[in-house]
Amino acid sequence: MLVMAWAIFHFSSTNEESQYFDNGQVKRTGDMVNSMNEGLWTWYYPNGAIQIQGSFHQGNREGEWFRYDSLGHKISISQYENNRINGKYIEYDIAGEIVEEHIYQNDTLIKKVEY
Repeated sequence: MLVMAWAIFHFSSTNEESQYFDNGQVKRTGDMVNSMNEGLWTWYYPNGAIQIQGSFHQGNREGEWFRYDSLGHKISISQYENNRINGKYIEYDIAGEIVEEHIYQNDTLIKKVEY
């Protein structure tokens, strides 16, 4: 899954130099506890718009995660438990209408609904 590959790369980086874009805009914000992501984290586009936002608990993604395009339109919402997609993964069009709904259990697609 493309989202998973992107997530692994972006969530595992702790290089201080990669915290900012060349234009000075912050790339991401969040706290680390015992070298693990903890609490609310936010990733940004170079223009300052939010790209991804979600929470970690002891380095694992937990709860609702949101993705946006560079203009601020919601692209998707997904539900995580213990770093795995569990529940709905909903994709939206630019108007905010649901395009697809995927149901996952432990990162495994159970059902896909197209609108």
